[in-house]
Amino acid sequence: MSPASADLYAQRLPTLYEVLNRQTCAPVDLWSFYTFLSQYPYAINFLDFWIDAMAHLRLCKDYVKGVRESFVEWEDSQERSGANRDSRDSHDNRDSLSSSLLLEALMNDGFLDYEDSKRVSRFLQGQTDSPRLTKLLDNWQKQTEHDSDAPFKSPLTGLVDEFLKTQAQDFQKARITSKELLNNARNIVHTYLLAPEESSRYLINLPDHMRQNAVHMVLEEKRHDPDVFEQLKAISFQFLEMDCFPKFLSCVALHNLHDDITSSSLSDPLAILGSSAPGRRRSLFARYTTLSRVVLGMIFLWMGLWLGYTLVFLNYSRGIRVTTIVPFFLGFYFIWCGIYKIDILYALCGVTQTLVSNELVSSKDLEIGLNRNAVHNKTRQSTSPVFRVFGGSSRLVSIQQPFVNSMLRRRALWCLVLVLAGTAIFTVIFSCVPGHRL
Repeated sequence: MSPASADLYAQRLPTLYEVLNRQTCAPVDLWSFYTFLSQYPYAINFLDFWIDAMAHLRLCKDYVKGVRESFVEWEDSQERSGANRDSRDSHDNRDSLSSSLLLEALMNDGFLDYEDSKRVSRFLQGQTDSPRLTKLLDNWQKQTEHDSDAPFKSPLTGLVDEFLKTQAQDFQKARITSKELLNNARNIVHTYLLAPEESSRYLINLPDHMRQNAVHMVLEEKRHDPDVFEQLKAISFQFLEMDCFPKFLSCVALHNLHDDITSSSLSDPLAILGSSAPGRRRSLFARYTTLSRVVLGMIFLWMGLWLGYTLVFLNYSRGIRVTTIVPFFLGFYFIWCGIYKIDILYALCGVTQTLVSNELVSSKDLEIGLNRNAVHNKTRQSTSPVFRVFGGSSRLVSIQQPFVNSMLRRRALWCLVLVLAGTAIFTVIFSCVPGHRL
């Protein structure tokens, strides 16, 4: 990221694309977005689908990359053995020669560019769009006997799999095969698109023609290229961007106090996250962070009023009655923090609460490639023991997003102004009114 881009990035909230591609930091990272959506099972299914579709795309790219690397290794082995094209014209090496010529043509014409998603899809569909490649492929088909029950319609796929199988035996290096790609595509279809009775992660509210088209391409046409899920992936991204992401930003960018969603009785977020609850019992401050602060603030405010009236009607001096500033300050502090969902101390120290405890180890965390533990361990080591009060430190993470940090600090300063104003008004009232002993 260039300095200009970094400066611009520090002056705005991140986009959904940046979050999904792991270009953001806590608290607006992918893990935070995932835990936020775990409260909404139907919404998190779309995020799961997008993650799995992107994983399938990366798998397809790795497949093409493996084909390219296998061909390079094959060429190097031929050069080391001193073989040349004239010595490979025998009948025994005819199939190998045809395969190598075809793969060499694919590589030279750029069809094995694994960084280009469109070229990857065209390659996996067997669309070469080249007369030379078509002729070479026809010659290879004539020279090679194919099983009529082969699971793939594209002869190019059969050629490549045969080449990868031979290379895997020669170099003892496993490569991704087309069968694995097809099985992965089928798994996505059965998980998200086939029937709600078969999977709890079935995607609802998708256009029927798009759903049926994807199912037909995978199960009937046996396609496994990334284009199969491209339209559905775009719809999922649009839904997340327009409906879910604004709510997520308003939650994490404007507030640093969050109730622990693992205590929710409406759903089972732990099951969605693939986690198990810790053995110890969480406090009410952790389970109901904002409500507990409001209640505690009301208690301190009542204590301040009781102390103030007591000192007034016992005719204590104004110097003694000023001590009501302590319960009034604590009362207004917790009340305004609970109402605005902003803890002033947290904001000034640059930390925020997560929706679930950092002590929860999630299998889904590993599945989508997130490395939470390093960040969370660093946060626990850097936080002060004072944070163990009113919610503990197990759900605290450092705010690494500059713009979010500045927004929370501005809102915290506004809360501090309200706290000081309320404290000053009530303290002055109970300090300045004339005393009268009953």
